[in-house]
Amino acid sequence: MDEELYKYFEGTLAEEEKDALFLKLRTDDALKKEFVALQNAVALSSMAARREDNRWSEKRLKELKRTVNKRKNRRLVFELSKYAAVGLLVVGSWLLSQHQTVNTYKNQYTWVEAPKGQRVSITLADKSTVTLNPSSRLRIPSVFDKGKRIVQLEGEAYFKISRNPVKPFVVMTKRFNVRVLGTEFNVFAYPESEIFETELVKGSVYVYDKDNESEGIYMKPNEKVSIEDGKLRKISSVYKQKQLDQTGIYDFSDMPFKDLLSHLGLWYQVRFRIDRPEILNQVYYGKFRQGDDIETIMKAISKAGKFKYKIKTDYMIEIY
Repeated sequence: MDEELYKYFEGTLAEEEKDALFLKLRTDDALKKEFVALQNAVALSSMAARREDNRWSEKRLKELKRTVNKRKNRRLVFELSKYAAVGLLVVGSWLLSQHQTVNTYKNQYTWVEAPKGQRVSITLADKSTVTLNPSSRLRIPSVFDKGKRIVQLEGEAYFKISRNPVKPFVVMTKRFNVRVLGTEFNVFAYPESEIFETELVKGSVYVYDKDNESEGIYMKPNEKVSIEDGKLRKISSVYKQKQLDQTGIYDFSDMPFKDLLSHLGLWYQVRFRIDRPEILNQVYYGKFRQGDDIETIMKAISKAGKFKYKIKTDYMIEIY
C-alpha cells in the first residue's frame, strides 16, 4: 500500500485505486500515519518553494527529501527534532475529506490540519507560530501579501505573532475576524459551533464582524471577547490554558460539565447522549493530556463526576 501513497501524491494513481486507498485509510491507523507524514512533507515543501529566499527553500526541500528517502521500506515517520531545528514542526496532521490531494491550491494557499485528539504546531513565513488544537485547520499563504498577513481559521488555535506595525496580521473565521500587529492570543471558532471566543495574553487585538469592521472591540491583555445575544461582548478573563499551549495538558478546573463536553465533542469529533441532565451544570476540576484518547479521558472524568458512560460507536458516547 506504500506504493499507492506515493502514486497518490505524485498524481499518478488511477481513480479506482484511489477508491481502494481511501477505503483502506478509514480503518488502517498505521496507513493513516504514513499518509499524514507524507501529506505534511509535501505541503511544507510546497510552502518552502514559495519563500522569497530561494536558497532557504532549496535547503529545506533537500532536508525533506533526505528524511523521506531514509525511511526503510518507504515508511514515513517524522523525526521531529530535525523539523524543530528548521522551524517547521508539524505533529500528526490528519483530515481526510473525500478525494482531496495535498491541500495546496493554484493561488499558493495551503491548509494545515490537526486531527482529532492531536495538536499541530507550525512556523509561518514571518516567523510567527501557530498551535492548532484538535480537529482544527488553518489556511495559510506561502508568502504574505505586502499590505497584510491574512490566515483563515476553522477551529481553535493559539497564535504568537511577530510584530510588524506596517503589516497587520488578520485571523479570519466564519463570522468574526481578529486583527493584530504583534501579540499572543487564542481563538476558538469551530465552524460547526455557534461559540466564538478570543482571549488575549499579550499585546492588543481588534475583534470585529467581517461584515462590519468599523464596529469592533479593542482588547487588552487578560480580556476575553465572546458572543452574547448575537453580539460581541468583552469581559475580564485570565487565560487559563497557557499550560496547554506549552505542554499539551488541558486544565478544566472550575469548568461546568456541559462546557467540558462541548470542547471534547469538537476536539474528538464525538457526540454525547446525556441521560442525566442534572450533571451538566456540575463544576469539574482536573487536567488531562490532550494527546490522550477519548476513552482515557472519559475514564478519568467519570470517576471525578461519579457517572457512568458507554462508548456506543466511534462518534457517540452515552452518559448515565
